[in-house]
Formats: sequence, structure tokens, C-alpha cells
Amino acid sequence: MSKKGNDTPTSVRIRDNQRRSRNRRKELIDDLQARVKDYERKGVTATQHMQHAARYVALENTRLRTLLARHGVQQAEVDAYLRSCDGSDASQRVPTSTDAVNMPPPGQRPPSAPISRCGASAAPATNGLQPPTASIIIEMRGEGDVDSVRASLGCVGRESCTVRNSTVLQIMDER
Repeated sequence: MSKKGNDTPTSVRIRDNQRRSRNRRKELIDDLQARVKDYERKGVTATQHMQHAARYVALENTRLRTLLARHGVQQAEVDAYLRSCDGSDASQRVPTSTDAVNMPPPGQRPPSAPISRCGASAAPATNGLQPPTASIIIEMRGEGDVDSVRASLGCVGRESCTVRNSTVLQIMDER
């Protein structure tokens, strides 16, 4: 004797409600599991992007330190400058990639402010304006006028002169 044969409308309704409830619960669990997997995937992707960006920044820093060393800036001077910036940079806003996108092209950029934002005064270069420095600035500007480059650095005539590193960096920024 099967109980299905004498099902009352109430018991049929209860079974249907339970079946629908189980289906809704299963759909909800499947949806939540899919969301968790999606969030995990996005988290892994974001972590990979951050690691890539950190590696790129480290490589860029190494290259910039090498460039500074080529132009006579001592490693100790770079380290001292960075240490002097550590405390004061905490309150400054860090530029984002959208800031770089919104910047005008280099040729249209207004002259930049003095470089020494951290309060550390730039020490004068130990050697005067060397030919590599002048040639780099000339190449960056795309002009062959050595006298105008020397004048923009504050040098008079062809005499050897001492130029602050910050002045050289500021001139390089203008282009």
C-alpha cells in the first residue's frame, strides 16, 4: 500500500514547497560559490598586478640610481636625500596613474617648481659642468646651443662653473 496514492493536497503542497526551497537553496549556494571563486580570482589578479608594479618600481629605482651615479651623485647623497624625505612625504598626496594621464605633454608643461620638496638643500656638484651633463641636456632639448644651456644653468662664458644637482634636474624637467 503506497502512501503516494492517498496524498492529501496539503502534503503535496508541503512537498512542492520543500522541493522549491531546496532548489532555491541550491541556486543560492551555487551563486555564492561562484562569487567566492570570482573574488578569489580577482584577488589573485590584483596581487599579481601589485607584485608586477612593485618589481617594476624596484627596477626603475635601480636604473635611476645608476643614472644619478653616472652623473656624479654619490650613493650616500641619494640615501641622505631619501631619508630626509621620509618624514615629510607622509602628508603629501602620492600621484596616481590618472595624474600622469591628465598631465600636459612635456613640451607644454610649465616650468617646474624647485626640486627640493623635502627640505634637504641640494649640495653643489663636486665637479663643474662636465661635457656629458651639457650634452645630455642638449640632446634632451634637441638644440645644439651649448651657450644657452650653460646660461640656463647659471654659467657665464666658457669658464668652468659649479652647478647644483637640483638645477640640473630642474633643467631636465623643463623638457
